[in-house]
Amino acid sequence: MEKQKRKMDYKWVVLSNTTIAILMASIDTSIVIISLPYILRSVLRHIPGGTASPTSVAYAVASADSFVYVIWSLMGYMLITATLLIFFGRLADLKGRVKIYNAGFAVFTAGSLLAGFSGIVIPNSLMTEGIQLVMFRLLQAIGAAMLWSNSAALLTDAFPANQRGLALGTNMVSGVGGSILGLVLGGVITSVASWRYIFFINVPIGIFATLWAYMRLHEISKPSRNETLDLPGAFLFSGSIAALLLGSTFYTLGGMTAGSASRGNLLYSTFHPYLFMSYVAFAIFPLLMALFVVNEVKFAKHPLMKFSLFRSRMFTAGVTSSSLLAIGRGGIMFLLVFYFEGVKGLSAFNAGLQLIPMSLGFLLVGPISGILSDRIGSRGLTTAGVVLSAIALLILSVLPQSASPLEVSAVLALTGIGGGLFGSPNISSIMSSMKANERGVGAATNSTMLNVSTMIALTIAFVFIGTTVNVSNFITLFIGTTKNLPSSVVSSAAYQALWHPFMHSFHQIFAIFSVAVIIALIPSALRPRNRKQAENKSVLYSARSETNDA
Repeated sequence: MEKQKRKMDYKWVVLSNTTIAILMASIDTSIVIISLPYILRSVLRHIPGGTASPTSVAYAVASADSFVYVIWSLMGYMLITATLLIFFGRLADLKGRVKIYNAGFAVFTAGSLLAGFSGIVIPNSLMTEGIQLVMFRLLQAIGAAMLWSNSAALLTDAFPANQRGLALGTNMVSGVGGSILGLVLGGVITSVASWRYIFFINVPIGIFATLWAYMRLHEISKPSRNETLDLPGAFLFSGSIAALLLGSTFYTLGGMTAGSASRGNLLYSTFHPYLFMSYVAFAIFPLLMALFVVNEVKFAKHPLMKFSLFRSRMFTAGVTSSSLLAIGRGGIMFLLVFYFEGVKGLSAFNAGLQLIPMSLGFLLVGPISGILSDRIGSRGLTTAGVVLSAIALLILSVLPQSASPLEVSAVLALTGIGGGLFGSPNISSIMSSMKANERGVGAATNSTMLNVSTMIALTIAFVFIGTTVNVSNFITLFIGTTKNLPSSVVSSAAYQALWHPFMHSFHQIFAIFSVAVIIALIPSALRPRNRKQAENKSVLYSARSETNDA
């Protein structure tokens, strides 16, 4: 009886700690996005030429360089995370999830502290603030990969099958709550203090959660200590994903002036060389991926990736539909930051407030969908979520430039509700379709696909914007939109005309996103009707493990 009580208490410890991890990571994501204009302006000031006359060549060069650094701080974070998720997920299955998870908290916290001190820890004269910010964001990404590859697996280990939807749904709600908090905090902090505090805010949370995790968390599942880590597979897979995402980032930068630049143009000479690097990276990707598959099938004694997971219809449907949905939803917040801070001339704080309806919709529906999925299964809920998301994206693809705040809020709320209906049931169905000793690599596989899909979404957004908008004007406008503009300025024909090319790209991007989400209807609707049938294998395995432990 006492052992059973301790087990029941422990699952809430796991839920609390992993919820803090998700909260911290989600705050970090939204708080950085909403603060991009402030970060860009700071990075620009610390680059040679960044304080020169805005009409000078030196200033134009500094603007281009600062924009590159800001893109790398955003997309480099996702690149490192996606590259390392499978590695840490498999390592956790072999060595213990709690060890990797605890280390992730410590690394993420250290990275946050150093990111806030960019240009201070190391003098700007030795290494520019922009380069330091990118470096320390990459360190944050390593910690994030350790956390994300294990959070869902730890929860699935600790909770019985009939409560996993509730537990994973609570985790996801925490993530959305963190995105709301990040939007507001980002606006407040960057309005009244330095952008550096958007990273410092992670430090006290991270220190507390790291110490708590080390004191309270322990292993439930048995690590596969008789197996070895497939290092050639880890190298080939990480290299192939890195090549794909590097290619996407290089193509983003290289395409920024493709539509209007001439060969003598300064921005053209800055960005165009990245195109060649993108072609090289895209060529390397399939080669390394093919070698990875051959290694896993023919040579690896203990393969890095469990291809057998995809034999499960539930796992395949869940991962495929969530990946397609991530392509559709991955660039929403980024594009709307430009829309609110640019087209509408809002401050970061007010832009953050405008984005809250999307998060609130998710926050209200997420817990309910998680509880319902424990009772009725996931297929109906996830499919309904995909339908609502597709409708919202189609509306955004024709959203008028002059749309009222109420109209935009209604669309964003619909987007949030669709995400809330889909998220909890989908991740619960994915995690419940696996045996206990596969959950680390399974969760990491899903997270890798989500990160890659999100980066694809951002690449699409950047390339469309870069090929239709005058990049020089775009950077100048973006740097300048750090305070509320008078309504007379925002509503003027001259100001709104500057954003016509952006709105054209805005509509095209969301049209592409909506197509990806409509395609996601197919795998979502084809998943098994009754989740319990898909769970039998996992439940039997877990019960057998518990009997052996007893």
